[in-house]
Amino acid sequence: MNDDLWVRYPLLNTMSKLRASRFNAAERLARRYRWHSIALVVFSIYVIALSIAPTFFLDLNPNTRSIIGFVSVVSSVFVVALSVYSAFSEDVVRGKYLHDNAKQVTNLYQKYKTEIIFREKNNKKPVDSTRYERDYAAIMDSCPYNHDGIDFQYARIDIEKLHQHDARLIKTRLVVDTYFWPVLAIALPPIAILLGLSFIQA
Repeated sequence: MNDDLWVRYPLLNTMSKLRASRFNAAERLARRYRWHSIALVVFSIYVIALSIAPTFFLDLNPNTRSIIGFVSVVSSVFVVALSVYSAFSEDVVRGKYLHDNAKQVTNLYQKYKTEIIFREKNNKKPVDSTRYERDYAAIMDSCPYNHDGIDFQYARIDIEKLHQHDARLIKTRLVVDTYFWPVLAIALPPIAILLGLSFIQA
């Protein structure tokens, strides 16, 4: 039913992809901001733990203390960087705008689709799409932000029934965009300490 309507009324197809893209964007941005916040908290804990570790472990050799001190300084730099990111990031605001915009498009989509079906069932004149095109353009103009390409590609997975291989590639890109840097940042200090200790013992 939807495929047939989308062919005859392309605006329905356009609105369907747009709302899905923007809902995806809002969810992705919220997750990304949340994980960056988690990384900031974890790094702060690292800095505190590494700063007080020499006090509790008095038998640490000088090389180990140097490694801990170096990783503590690097972690402090990451704390500053993540704090700056959180302060200037528009992820939360942008996600809110895109989510609200997607809801507006959804309401217009449902109204447009309902009128189309009603007119066809009752043998009335076809819908004048011009009015809906104007309303759609107004909704688009009301949002100061746009979704990213990855959000549109992710929406295509279900809407266009993409091949499984293409779908996996898109999902992988989405995971990397959302989780790669926070997870790498969280894992980096322990890895650096372990590598440093193994180098000393070698």
